[in-house]
Amino acid sequence: MLSLPHEFYFSEEIFALEKKRCQFKDIFLGHSSFVNESQNYFVLPHTKDTKVLIHDGENIQVLPNICKHRYATMLKDKGHCRSIVCPVHSWSYDLNGKMLSSANIECDHALHSLEKESIDIYDGFVFPKNDSALKGALETSKTFTNINFEKLSLYAHDCFFVKVNWKSYMDTFLDNYHLEACHPNFKTFLDSRYIESIFRDDFSVQAIHLREKIQIKTSALGDYIDCYNKYVGKFPEDYGAVWLCIYPNIIIEISQCFALVAVVIPESIDTCSIHEYRLVEEQFSQHQDFLNAFDQYMYEIEYEDHDLMTKIHQGRKALYQQGQQHCGPYHPTKEAGQKQFHDYIRRMIPVSIDGNILGDLGASKKTVSPRMDVVNPSLKSDTIYLSSQKLLGKG
Repeated sequence: MLSLPHEFYFSEEIFALEKKRCQFKDIFLGHSSFVNESQNYFVLPHTKDTKVLIHDGENIQVLPNICKHRYATMLKDKGHCRSIVCPVHSWSYDLNGKMLSSANIECDHALHSLEKESIDIYDGFVFPKNDSALKGALETSKTFTNINFEKLSLYAHDCFFVKVNWKSYMDTFLDNYHLEACHPNFKTFLDSRYIESIFRDDFSVQAIHLREKIQIKTSALGDYIDCYNKYVGKFPEDYGAVWLCIYPNIIIEISQCFALVAVVIPESIDTCSIHEYRLVEEQFSQHQDFLNAFDQYMYEIEYEDHDLMTKIHQGRKALYQQGQQHCGPYHPTKEAGQKQFHDYIRRMIPVSIDGNILGDLGASKKTVSPRMDVVNPSLKSDTIYLSSQKLLGKG
């Protein structure tokens, strides 16, 4: 099978269908550490501040952060509150969403209360009820990591914009073929010859082994390893990183006692926003030098990835604008995660034999090359386990 055609990255029709069919904002609804005390709240920025995680004194809730009167957003950032008060007209609600006051307007309080979202919590991670993908990915990752998800503590959140199609960002995260060429540390730190992967229809988990003899190429990696040795102990000898991808747009990167959660939000064909939540096991959360060292190590990798994805986005866009269609092959092991993600996209955006999009947009609009490989959207992929011993012996 060949990679996705260029149209999947630049067609407005496909982009509109992706936004309609893919659940971009609501798979990840935070972590219990965001609101670890009674009456704490945390506005979820990747929902454009429209949802708030809140501790009502007994349970963690997810409520709309939009007033039912004139629809202003109410709470900001994070903090502590006894009730939710709209800053515009002073309508107020309790921490379960029940209306307390409509500020001298006679109305049905039950009708205009905030509706709690149905949620599940697994190992501290909050997600929509009956959505099993995030839970499945976390459970599966325990094959490769001993990190205590439930005892994670949030220590930072970042938001930034990247001028690439959102799938280009996901592709880069799922591409292990570029590691040694684009990341100097990975040549002597992580060993891309030995990657173990578990794939499901709605998520993937990949783990990369450490080199037997670690050599430090940059000060950022050196500082991180020094701090790890200082606060945790001897650096582990098995997996250097574990990468979870929950389709379509959630990334969780586990590095020893750290977990970085990234929510990738499509803003336009050429731009996506990235919301990063950085967590660490609670017992290490007070060591600021350790946190800073990890952040600098990750920033270095992200800078290198940004350069890579920008080059690919620019080249692909040039070919698309010139009307040139070419779909390259996948590396059988190092790009297996990317292929699985593309299979998911093909299931969401099914295409007929003659290159027409099926479904909501009608079959008369031809937007993709008929030479692409067609995946039957009714078929579901089996679980695939790539053994580092049997399948990864060749680069």
